[in-house]
Amino acid sequence: MIMIQINDSGLIANIVQSPNSKISNVTGKSYYDILQTELKTIATFDEMYKTSLEKYFGQTGQTFYHVMDASSIRRDVWTHNDFPYEKFLTDNVDETILNWNPTRSNPSQLNPEVQNKLNATLGKHSIIVPPELDERMKTDEKLRQKVISNINKVYRFHTQQPKFHLPGTKVYGTKIYGSVTILNSDGEVENCVVTSGGTFIGPDEHTLRQIEEEQKRKLKRKEFNDMIIAEAQIQHHNMIEQLNLL
Repeated sequence: MIMIQINDSGLIANIVQSPNSKISNVTGKSYYDILQTELKTIATFDEMYKTSLEKYFGQTGQTFYHVMDASSIRRDVWTHNDFPYEKFLTDNVDETILNWNPTRSNPSQLNPEVQNKLNATLGKHSIIVPPELDERMKTDEKLRQKVISNINKVYRFHTQQPKFHLPGTKVYGTKIYGSVTILNSDGEVENCVVTSGGTFIGPDEHTLRQIEEEQKRKLKRKEFNDMIIAEAQIQHHNMIEQLNLL
């Protein structure tokens, strides 16, 4: 809480603030300036969410913040590879998605249609927050911190690098992420999907040099064999001509 006394010139004469406030040396400053300083000390949930995206995914990309209760989506529906996650990655969400149900058995993630849908989510991030939770977080900083901590645990799990790689290989390209995160009214992550793409595994520099050297050796062997064959053909041709002269 902050109590501000303004003098006749419109400047701050005195201020009484709560222990958590970070305002200091304010006498003689305008009310507008001091208010802006106070507001900057309090990160909104949306700002904290974008910070998490930057921390765990390395980029923010397009972000969408939706206030609606989507926690009723069943787990078996959410994990179905046909689920239209991309519908949450727009400015306006058609709430009929909350009642979506699959119309066929679960296809493989390698299915071209599934791959196209997943690729459409790359570089985009959406978080869906129930109205009640959204209102509470506006004034409860500890709640915001708790919710962000829950989200960070999920993002950390999805972005952990593999502990092994194939010998002689290297990852090329920049990994691009996409995500859709659904919170319940308690601030827990009810459902989350994280997609990634943009990289591929190929031979490392040492392996590439070995491949190039082997190709050169093969070319030399081929040139040598071609020369032997050509000489044999010439000798065969000469021998036929000599036989014809007899």
